[in-house]
Amino acid sequence: MKFGSINIVGRSVSGYSTSITLPDMGISFDCGVANHDAIQCNTVLITHGHLDHLGDICRQAYLRAMRGMEPTTFLVPHWLVKRVHELFTFWAKVQQARKCPYSIKIVGWNERVDICKGRFVRAFETDHRISSQGYVVVEERTRLAAKYRGTPGRELGRLRKEGADLDEVFEFPLVAFTGDTRASVFDGDLLALKAQVLISECTFVNGDVTVAEARKKGHVHISELAAKAHRFADVGTLVLTHFSQRHTNRHIEEAIASLPAALRTKTSYLPVGK
Repeated sequence: MKFGSINIVGRSVSGYSTSITLPDMGISFDCGVANHDAIQCNTVLITHGHLDHLGDICRQAYLRAMRGMEPTTFLVPHWLVKRVHELFTFWAKVQQARKCPYSIKIVGWNERVDICKGRFVRAFETDHRISSQGYVVVEERTRLAAKYRGTPGRELGRLRKEGADLDEVFEFPLVAFTGDTRASVFDGDLLALKAQVLISECTFVNGDVTVAEARKKGHVHISELAAKAHRFADVGTLVLTHFSQRHTNRHIEEAIASLPAALRTKTSYLPVGK
């Protein structure tokens, strides 16, 4: 699916699998069941240790190795590094084979990790039942420095000819991904809330599960997003995902239609396949 200039592929269903890719950037968020596009990605961002987000991590790397592709780089929170290495060791023993090549980069909250020229990732703390973090993919862009804005074009041209550096570099948040979290994550000063596309979990969308129950499970209820609609004013597109297996696409569409107008018009979702 295309959201502005951002192409997003994949699926996220609570308890089953989350594997969402940005194929044009070679990035995958989590690795529950690695889809074809996730296997093409050389960078995988892991949010937390639940099976539906981490279960296919070894297979993704093994398939890339089998195809002679560049080894996967996994961006992992510090508390999961040892466990990820153990998973690869375990499967090497089960298969009676050498471990396939892969690499790990530890990503701390608000830390910058470069992924390619002019593009990097920052992690942020989320609020799930277990330790977890989300990610923002950021692009470095240039613009006219603040002190030169309003200067006539002819004057700017003269200054450039004289070798003056008129530009400044700024961080442009392209895509943010929450992974699993409670809605409280949106209460803080979050770079993700300025992203061109924010992919947010929204596990529950109707009265089958109450807000209190959703919070107890460590997840978001869509009514909480409605109550926090003003927090998403600077988001380009809000893409909802990670729905409960009890929900159909019709349930999701009906819930989105009930959101406040300002939020509804910028909200979409990744279909659940039913």
